[in-house]
This record gives sequence, structure tokens and C-alpha cells, in this order.
Amino acid sequence: MTLWHERWVTEQIGWHRPVYNDMMVKHWASIGAKPYGTVLVPLCGKSLDMVWLAQRGHNVIGLEMVELAVETFFRERNLTPEKATSQQHTTYRSGPYTVYHGDALALEANTLQVDAWYDRAAMIALPATARDGYVQQLRDQTSPGAVGLLITYAYPQEEMEGPPFSLPDEEVYRLFSDGFTVERLEKMQLEDERGRGLSTISSSVFKIQRI
Repeated sequence: MTLWHERWVTEQIGWHRPVYNDMMVKHWASIGAKPYGTVLVPLCGKSLDMVWLAQRGHNVIGLEMVELAVETFFRERNLTPEKATSQQHTTYRSGPYTVYHGDALALEANTLQVDAWYDRAAMIALPATARDGYVQQLRDQTSPGAVGLLITYAYPQEEMEGPPFSLPDEEVYRLFSDGFTVERLEKMQLEDERGRGLSTISSSVFKIQRI
């Protein structure tokens, strides 16, 4: 938590993109998310992807650990959110956006029952030891039949400490083997990321559906 807060304070937020994610734009329609349904965006930061989803009629629910990130998102939209504080989270609401500030893995089961979720940089921000808990949160906060779009980042983990942490395809299939169906929509080699000094880097796009 301290690491991420410090990165936001010092603006070391290289994962944030000032444009919509191209893989989301390309593949979102293909996962068959419920029109005008609710979409969960874990570890959302101030992602513009939430704006893209809202523009398509979705209600967007974000989960974020760093309060500065939440406040910045609403400020950059010129929105003044209503705030409500519970024992574990503070909820910010304005227009189509609701963001829970607090531990993203500690939301009480069935707090939400969303129709879909979108993950570009959440699972790769978590070490391997936290990923089973993340998947359990998706079970707890989604409706039966809910669909997700997951974008991964994979490399030889021994070549870089992370974050981002490597998330190989086989790990995705393992993590979602119980109660989900998994379909890989695309896999690409990221030649433009070789500047990190890694021998190989790839990204995969998955459609994941809760059974």
C-alpha cells in the first residue's frame, strides 16, 4: 500500500495511459457484456478506460487502494462525488461512476453483483500469492454469467522483480479453472517493450465468464 501511495504522490505512474487501451477497444464488444450493465474495474487508478466504458452506457464501479488516485479521477472529470464511509471503504459516487477506496481484496462478499469486469493492470500488479484472493473477489462480486476482459503481461519472472508481475497464460487458466470458462482471444509479442531488458515479453487477451 505504501509503495503505491508513494508512486502516486511522486507521479511514478507509468502504467497509466492518456489514451484508451487499444485491446479493450478492439475486444470489448466480442465478450458479450450486458448492454448498459454494470462493469467492475479492479485497481482502477484514474484510468480513462472507465470513461470509455461509461460512454457506452455502462455503470462503472472501480476498486482502488490509493485515495489520491480516486480523487484525481473525479477532479479530472470535473465531477464532485458524494462520499460515504464504512468500516473498511470510502465510496465515491458521481454520474455513472462509483469508486470504492480501500483494500480491493477485502470487499465484503456480495457487496456487488456486477454484470461484467475489465482488468488491464490489476492482476499483474499483484504478486502471485495474492491472485487466488483476487479471483475469489470476482466470484463474490459478480452475477452468474458475468463476463470479463482480462489483458495480461508475461515475461520470465526471474528477469525482473516487478511490479508489473508476470502472468503467463497457463496461470490464467489455472486461476480461473473453478467456476469460470476461459477463452484466449489474442496473444501478441511486445517488441516495443524490450527496453526493459527482458528476453521476451508477451500480452494475451482473455474472455472469462463466470459459470
